[in-house]
Amino acid sequence: METIIHAKNIDKKVRLALYGMLHHSATKLFPSRMKYVSIKLHLKHYVYDGVAMIEEDTKITNPRNFKIIIDPYRLEKDDWERERNYSEWVSELLRALAHEMVHVKQYVMGELTFKKGQMCWKKQKVDFKSEDDYYRSPHEVEAYGLEKWLQLGYTATWNKIEEKNG
Repeated sequence: METIIHAKNIDKKVRLALYGMLHHSATKLFPSRMKYVSIKLHLKHYVYDGVAMIEEDTKITNPRNFKIIIDPYRLEKDDWERERNYSEWVSELLRALAHEMVHVKQYVMGELTFKKGQMCWKKQKVDFKSEDDYYRSPHEVEAYGLEKWLQLGYTATWNKIEEKNG
């Protein structure tokens, strides 16, 4: 899997953790197809916490080139506007990346597709008329469910590496 991270003012350890999470997620979610996938991760201001999309100039049928955007500034505070400490922020960054990697898996496996500009989940049109529709949509239910599993699995691996090198 080819990965590139575009991020300013991110320390080396966090950058390494992001590369690790990209690889860990791909290994768990689409191991047999990961060697064909290219992901560009951008950490920058964005209208949402994060998004995974098919890279421009890529076929929307059987896509293999993706862009993930995560807004690290939106993750600085929790849902109650409490400022997160540094380790909480890094954990939230990894969780958001895990969530978006589930969407990459959905594109890679052909579960999430586009037909005539309309998003489809397993050939059924997906329509968000409300926030409730968004959270109940099958592709988001899967992403929210698997993000924590991916984050916990990767954190356990990261902690073992830290102990070994510490």
